[in-house]
Order: sequence, then structure tokens, then C-alpha cells
Amino acid sequence: MDVKLKSLAQTPLLLEPNRVWRFYEGGKMIERFQGNSAGADSLYPEEWVGSTVQAVNPGEHYKTGEGLAVISRGLPEPVPLKSLTEQFPEEMLGAAHVKTYGTNSALLVKLLDSAIRLLIHAHPTKAFALEHLNSCFGKTEAWFVLSTRPEVDDPYVLIAFREEIGRKRYRELLDKQDVKEMMRIMHRVSVRAGDVVYVKAGLPHAIGEGTFMVELQEPTDFSILLERSCAGFTLREDESFLGLDPSLTLSVIDHRVYSEKEVQDELVIKPKRLRKQGESAEYQLLGYDTTECFAGHRLEVRGELGDATYGRFSILIVLDGEGKLQHRGGEIPLRRGTEIFLPASIGEHVFQTATQMTIFKSMPARV
Repeated sequence: MDVKLKSLAQTPLLLEPNRVWRFYEGGKMIERFQGNSAGADSLYPEEWVGSTVQAVNPGEHYKTGEGLAVISRGLPEPVPLKSLTEQFPEEMLGAAHVKTYGTNSALLVKLLDSAIRLLIHAHPTKAFALEHLNSCFGKTEAWFVLSTRPEVDDPYVLIAFREEIGRKRYRELLDKQDVKEMMRIMHRVSVRAGDVVYVKAGLPHAIGEGTFMVELQEPTDFSILLERSCAGFTLREDESFLGLDPSLTLSVIDHRVYSEKEVQDELVIKPKRLRKQGESAEYQLLGYDTTECFAGHRLEVRGELGDATYGRFSILIVLDGEGKLQHRGGEIPLRRGTEIFLPASIGEHVFQTATQMTIFKSMPARV
């Protein structure tokens, strides 16, 4: 056993940038968030934070290893995070997690910044993925809006059907690629910084241009692309429907009609304060009471805020300010843009700042 690697599994792990190619442009807001004021949009609009998931891009754009996070600071050569979780699963993920999910992290965290409206798409449910895709995870996800581009007047997302549309009629729209009508029958929800949108597997959805967010997902890259052309890039039918018969794939689409009130009550999640410590506080942005798939919290640190891993890992992104994380093995500096994988073995730790610091805390599927 490599003693050096095992010691890593008992230390907060600073994550390297991990940008992933997609067929849409964006990423300028990620660059600026990470301190590059001259950053520009590109075809790398997503940062996969602490990922152990292979990115699945179409055709010649598939690259083995893309999407997989690595640890390299202080090491003679980079070590894949996935390798650490497989070698030291209980230290990294926690005994209860391993008993339920094995060495799968059961979580995918992204920073996503789209310069254009994304394609209308949907994701498979757990049941569909297990039966047809050889995966125990589908792709339920949630969006946590960090900011929007100032030049975009009305940032928005599209989600769920707002009127009755039969499967036969919807297939006709897809075959004709009548995008205008596909958009019209969906809810358009305006968003701004601080909003949280819950996207259940099966729901058709799209992110509008100019929205910078943290996205939490089940740990897969499965997408059913209902709209097949984006910024000059056109997908083949087999690439759009997960390589399965279109009728089979489309059977997973959720055709429930949502009223505007139901969208606001069920899909737009209201944060709530969980605890207070002096002037610091922890807020639940989306919890296990909404979905078993993941949870997202916001830590507002003013001076000091104690926390613990409680035998499970988390992924941290410093959203604002600077300070440090103290743990039994030492301390590490934190500043805006810092990304950390916090192993289950860390236990109790403390966030400290001389001013203020805001941290996004992501947690994996419930055990």
C-alpha cells in the first residue's frame, strides 16, 4: 500500500481545474470566477469539480479520461481522484457510502456557464438506466444560479410541459425539429443569482443563455437530445437517443402538465437556514427532503464556522471571500474559486476568515 497516497485520502484535497469540451460555447464566467479577468468563451463551458465520471461527447470528440479529476499539488505526478476512491474507499467516501454505492462517488458537481441557449433535452430515470443502460444511476440534477451575464436582459430556463402534448404529437415535433413549438409548450422561468431549480429525470428542460451556475447531478453523462442542432453542430439520431430505439428512449419523457404554481412549489426550491454559529450560518439550498440523489448547502462564514464530515465526503467550492480550513492534520488556505474534495475521514474541521467567506457544499446521494 502506498503510504503517501493513503495520507492523501485523509487530507482535504485541492482540486485542479478540470474543463470539459461540449458542443456549445461558454466558460467566460468560469474563467473570471477563477481569477482570469481576460478569460473568454470557448467550447469548454463546464468545469467538472471532483469528478469521477467520464465525459461522453459525440463521435471524434470523445476523449478517454476527459472529465476525470486529478490531484497533483505536492505530488511528483498527477493521481486520478477515481483511483484514490477505489484504493481507499472508506477513507475517501465513508463506510456507509461504500456499503450502499461501492466505490462510486454517487455525485457529479459542475460549474456551468453557457453563452447560448442550450438544447432542449432530458435525462433517463434510475429505473430506465438500470434496465437499458447498465447503470444504477440515471441523471436527476439541480441548478444553483451563481450569477447571470449583465448583457442578458431576462435570464431564464425552460422546464416541464405547460400544456397537454401527446407522445405521438411530440414525436412529430421532434421529427420536424419544430423548435419554436417545442419551446412554446414548456415553462419559461426567469432566474437570477440565488435561485435553485430542481430537474427531475425525465423532465424536458434547457438552460437559457447567460446563466452561470453550480449543477449537481447523478454521476452519469446520459442526455436525451430532443433538439438536435446547436450553434452549427448537428447530432445524428443515434447520438440523440442514447444509442437506443427512439420510441424506447422517448418513453422516459415525463409528459405531466405542470401549472405555474406547481413549477414554483415543486421545482423552484426555497433555501432554509439549518443552523447559526455566531454571525456564521449554514443554509440548505436543496436537501434530501427533495431528492435522495444529492444535497447542496451554502456556508456563510463570518469569523468562524465549525463543521464535520459525519463519515461522508463532500465537495466544496469557495464562492466568495478568503480564509482557511483548519483540520486535525493542519490547515489550507481558501479563496474565491478554490475547489476541494473533503474525504469522509477528515471528521471535525473549522472554516475561519478575517472578513467573510461563502462556500458551496455538495453532498452525495443519501445512504
